[in-house]
Amino acid sequence: MQLDQTIQEHVEKLPLALQGEVLDYVLYLEQKARQHSADDRQRRMKLAGSLEQLVALNPFAKTNPSKWEREQREDRALPGRE
Repeated sequence: MQLDQTIQEHVEKLPLALQGEVLDYVLYLEQKARQHSADDRQRRMKLAGSLEQLVALNPFAKTNPSKWEREQREDRALPGRE
């Protein structure tokens, strides 16, 4: 048996007043799902805008990745271990 059929069978066994409450809850869940979808869409658009700004700034244009890597890999004296 499918989920929608199971739900329908249970709802049909309830008094009419409680069926109305079930409907209210279903409508609430639909509204909540739409709100989450809209929030996710806004977050994605905001992130995309931020990434576009970052690309426009081109923060790594003046750095040489190989030079940076060599600098990071240099042996350095550890504090207290001379």
